[in-house]
Amino acid sequence: MSTIIVLIKKELKQFFISPIAYVVMMIYLTLSGFFFYTNMERFSFYYKRLKTMAQYSQGQGDLAMINLNEMVIAPALFNMVFVFLFIIPLIMMKSLAEEQRQKTDELLRTSPLTVNQMIAGKYLGSLLFIMGIILPTVIYQGLLFYFSSPELGPVITGYLGIILFIAAGVSVGLFASSLTENQIIAAVIAFVVLLFLFIINLLQVTEGNIFISVLTYLSVTEHLTNMLRGSLDTRDLVYFFSFILFFLFLTKQSMTAKGWR
Repeated sequence: MSTIIVLIKKELKQFFISPIAYVVMMIYLTLSGFFFYTNMERFSFYYKRLKTMAQYSQGQGDLAMINLNEMVIAPALFNMVFVFLFIIPLIMMKSLAEEQRQKTDELLRTSPLTVNQMIAGKYLGSLLFIMGIILPTVIYQGLLFYFSSPELGPVITGYLGIILFIAAGVSVGLFASSLTENQIIAAVIAFVVLLFLFIINLLQVTEGNIFISVLTYLSVTEHLTNMLRGSLDTRDLVYFFSFILFFLFLTKQSMTAKGWR
């Protein structure tokens, strides 16, 4: 365990000494803030319009139709996940590919490190760094709770969905980075895999077609949507944990084939 902690610290240090990390953080926080602001503006516009209409009709029924969680929080969180679709491959592309390009992987293979320790250190270090990026966005939710009263449940499950997506994306990025020493190729592979799992639910489901139903179940969007709505189903948790373990297993097989023990 102490070896893994050392590897995690080393991985985090490499992130924070790189200017790319700060550029990525700036881009993500700028985009997430923009999405939050635009959703708030849209909610405010509809609320004011419905309030004006309610004054003339002497009723408040229309106001009850708009929901802060559904119109602001859920779309903002989903957009945050969508941005990670592009950011995760960029962050993960050098994780193992850079080691192969600089031939430092040969030194690591002859060290006392095992392949499991190397994967755990790389994976957890990258995961902690990317999770740290979303921490400032909690301020947006804090502002909503300070000025209004949204439901807490969908916020918690929504952030849990983001964290699980990040964890799944990091496992894909680590696997892609283990396949090649070219960082661009690693980023493209990770992006294509994540994009495919993100849009697979756009396929039209034919009733009774088991193959299409399976593909729909594999869609990340389907499971994320449930969490953003405040629904926490064990099937969604099983999906993400199975996803993570599967790609970590593929990473181990890729590294073992290249001489890791």
